[in-house]
Parts: sequence; structure tokens; C-alpha cells
Amino acid sequence: MKLVRKGQLLDRRAETIAGRPALPAGATKSLAGESFEDSINRLLEESRERFVLVGDLLLDWKESVPHGQFIKVLAERIEAGALRHLSYQSANRYMTVAAALRQGVVAPDELPKESEAAYLLTSLKPDELEAAKQEGLVRPTVKKAELAQFRKRLRSPALSSEPKDRKTVLEERRAELREKLKSIKAELAGVEAELKALG
Repeated sequence: MKLVRKGQLLDRRAETIAGRPALPAGATKSLAGESFEDSINRLLEESRERFVLVGDLLLDWKESVPHGQFIKVLAERIEAGALRHLSYQSANRYMTVAAALRQGVVAPDELPKESEAAYLLTSLKPDELEAAKQEGLVRPTVKKAELAQFRKRLRSPALSSEPKDRKTVLEERRAELREKLKSIKAELAGVEAELKALG
């Protein structure tokens, strides 16, 4: 086995990716002058920024389409292959985060660095978000697991301190089911679009 120096290894990597599509403008694969950690952190930050930008673009697109038609238009474009790297479920997540930033629900400097954590935080109900702030969970370093555990704890029926009347219980259950239905419809649209694209 022939020994190679670090610089040679990087050159070989560059040769192996030469046939791949170009990186987006402003992105770089080079580690010149950066440690691996710095490069990874920079690219993850760029990824988070792009996550929000995609959400903003989707929201702008949604506003330009007649009311109630966006899901259909988006599903058609995904199905037609025009949006090769997007599912409806992902689009919904991007838009949730971008909308929360637009509406000031979460400040940009509070947005979690992990994309999934950003989605979990921005999809909390207003009272849950307030509780998350009280517990110090609204911060850039919060992890997805922390928010998932927090959400599960808050939404657990066993933690309710006051007995609720039947109407309140049913209204809360209806809201939960509507959220689940929305998520299922989004996932179903994505699956149907992918199936149709596969023929």
C-alpha cells in the first residue's frame, strides 16, 4: 500500500467528485485554511440558512397562487419532476420555520441550528412555545431530542392537573386529530407524487 500525504488525499477526493454537478454559488468543498470542524460548522450553518430561504420562497410562491390551490400546484410540480429534491412534507417543514421567523414567533438568533429542531420549535402551539421559553429551550443550541421530549411531556394527558369537561377534552382531541390528518395528507401527497413520478 502506497502512503500519501494529506494534500494528495484531498487532491484525489477532488478528482473523484469532478464528474458530479457543481456546488451552489458561494459553497465550497475546499478545506483550505479551515479545520474539518470549521468546514463542517460553516456548511451546516449555510444549510440552515438555505432551509429558511427555501421556506421563504415557498411562502412567496404560495401567496402568488389562488387561495386553496397551492398544495395542488406544489404536488403537481413535485410529481412532474420539476422539484426533484422536495417532498410536500419537507416543503411544509420549510414553510413552518420561515413563517415563524416572518411573524416574529421566534427571533433569528433564537432559531435552533439543527433543521429538525427548528421545525419542532416553530411548530409548537403558542402556549407550548411560552413554556419552552420558560424552560430555556428557545435557543440556537437546543437539540431535536430535547424538544421532542418537551413536547411529549406537555402533550401527555397524564400531566393534566385540572379535570376537564367533556367538551374541552373533545375539542383538544379534535385539534390533535386535525394536526395528524394534516401531516398524513402531506405525507400521502408526497408518496403519491413520488409513485406517479416512478410510473
